[in-house]
Amino acid sequence: MKKQLNILIILMLLALLQACGGDDPAAKAMAKVDKNSPNGAFLSMVQALKNNDVKALMQASLNEEDYNKAVAEFESKKSAPSEADKAQFAQTMGMLTGDGAVDKLMAMVSPQLEQARTQLPMMLMMGKGMVGPSIQSSPDIPEDQKENLTKVANAFFDFASETDLLSEEVTRKAITTAVDTAKSLNMNSLDDLQSMSFDQAMDKASIVMGGVKNVMSVYGISMDDMLDSVKVSDVVENGDSASMNIAYDFFGETFNQAVKMKKVNGQWVADQ
Repeated sequence: MKKQLNILIILMLLALLQACGGDDPAAKAMAKVDKNSPNGAFLSMVQALKNNDVKALMQASLNEEDYNKAVAEFESKKSAPSEADKAQFAQTMGMLTGDGAVDKLMAMVSPQLEQARTQLPMMLMMGKGMVGPSIQSSPDIPEDQKENLTKVANAFFDFASETDLLSEEVTRKAITTAVDTAKSLNMNSLDDLQSMSFDQAMDKASIVMGGVKNVMSVYGISMDDMLDSVKVSDVVENGDSASMNIAYDFFGETFNQAVKMKKVNGQWVADQ
């Protein structure tokens, strides 16, 4: 049981690799964002997320010094994947790109679906009861974010309890997406990473980001609709610091969140 569930988790993660297209409209939308204001800088992050542009998201989220450090760290670590990671990657890609992969993987996970469907309502009920206290007691989550994060989590549990997340049809779509993506990714070994430039690696990461949206849409969750709904208000600048409120729609509800920004070497970035 544990092995099959681990395989299903791997499939779900790899399903996140499905890419979205549309480079030209994305570039035009990004060009319209004024990054010189704190709210404009924040909206540039939102736009990068919508455009599935990891490099632009990093540039909008990090000051120049931290961005250059990230590039240098990538270059220093890309040539040393562990043998265990390489073996796991090769095995998973082999499963996803082999002949009849969709049918073989469906045969592997289907016996677990019926049992999982019977257990899911209880798991969701228990999860909803536990998530609030866990968030509230976590020292890693800022106090001003805990209430909103709890509301989002509860909204997800309510959504999941009303949706057949483990149907044969949905599962086959997720697996098919993973198989198609694995083939189009054109990456059979982690050794391929060694020959990639940082920009090329970011292109791969952007495929992953686009795939997150696609696999979520299989389950009826539209990240682009959520990003389109983002509104910024009550922007207050105080020297190199700024605060604002954002509102967004998700799971049929409207959520509000306070956001802080800071200016570093003339660039507004998130103050985490």
